[in-house]
Amino acid sequence: MSDDLDSALWKAAWRFSDARIHALARKVIHAMQRMPASGVFGGDYRFKSVWDEYCREVQEGPHPMLEAAFDQTVDPMIARHIDQLDKSERQLLEIALADGANDPGDIATAVRKSLPSIAIDRDLSKFANY
Repeated sequence: MSDDLDSALWKAAWRFSDARIHALARKVIHAMQRMPASGVFGGDYRFKSVWDEYCREVQEGPHPMLEAAFDQTVDPMIARHIDQLDKSERQLLEIALADGANDPGDIATAVRKSLPSIAIDRDLSKFANY
């Protein structure tokens, strides 16, 4: 295999990995949007979903106890979506993440790391009670 082809294959794998990790993160977000807000922030906000509360935690936190609670909520969702991946897709993602993708590490870690970057951009002003 030529070096050019080898390089092109790696770049394609990394691009695929980045896009697929983002899509998995979006699936987790969708699941969080379907969960009613827990009320953990009291009456200061009129959040509708756990995703809204997660965004607030990312933007205004960290609060160690809340971080742990969100991890316990998010991690099983991530695991479920990874378990649904085809074996060959999972292998490709693992290889790409292990060798130079933008977000090195395992699939679950990459998905978990992408959630805050999406949450930070969410406008929460419409939920404020003040």
